[in-house]
Amino acid sequence: MLADLSTYSLQDFLLFDAAIYRDLFAQINARAWPIAVVGIAAALACLALAAGQHRRASSASAALLAAAFATSAWLFFFGVYATINWAAIYPGWAFVAEAGLLLVASVVLGWSAQPRISVSTPRLLAGTAFALYGVIAHPLAGWLFGRAANGLEWFALAPDPTALVAIGLLAVTVPHRRLALPLVALPLLWLAASAMTLWLLETPAEALLLAAATLIGLVVLLLPARRPRENAVSDPLPGIRPAENAAVPRGLAATFLPTSPQGARTGRS
Repeated sequence: MLADLSTYSLQDFLLFDAAIYRDLFAQINARAWPIAVVGIAAALACLALAAGQHRRASSASAALLAAAFATSAWLFFFGVYATINWAAIYPGWAFVAEAGLLLVASVVLGWSAQPRISVSTPRLLAGTAFALYGVIAHPLAGWLFGRAANGLEWFALAPDPTALVAIGLLAVTVPHRRLALPLVALPLLWLAASAMTLWLLETPAEALLLAAATLIGLVVLLLPARRPRENAVSDPLPGIRPAENAAVPRGLAATFLPTSPQGARTGRS
């Protein structure tokens, strides 16, 4: 029996082919295309808030991503994907957990005072470009690879662009890596698994593009979020003048108020 198993490849364990997999996105687009329209508009609005240094940009982005992961889990994993792959519920529940984590992050970011990512830093520019890639360029790349227009993958519906936009939005709204990296851990894992699935479906160009985008997204998250001079420690007590510049007591006040030796010499002179 082990000898028989050795004749199988990983492609043999897939229960569908590339044509069936691509048709899944046509089905969810036909059922829920308004969600994609609203999601794309909201993602662009969050990018505008981040570019304008709005204090609610981080909490609004996390709330939007929570809704996007929830809808993608419900419509794709628990919906169309589960009809051809019994294991689809497992990444579906992972997306639900990610939605809950982002919802908690939205509340925390809304209440806490978070430093903003500096304008014109590599992190803000690269993160914005990466988010725009997930919103617009990645879906349209599917058309270049031969997908039908009604079967393109869109943010808030399909998991791949949803994960890509999540990485971009969190990169431009959450400056602390210790908070951003846990939030993007699952999106990164899903993108790696999706790239492997596309490779096994014998669509190597799409697989390599998604793998490259995943690595670029990780690099974007590691870019500095603030300029070096903004991280310098300023004078903690700017209102206190140094002793050498302070006024030296004179007359009767000098009798009762202590002075430094330097001040005393100054007074006698």
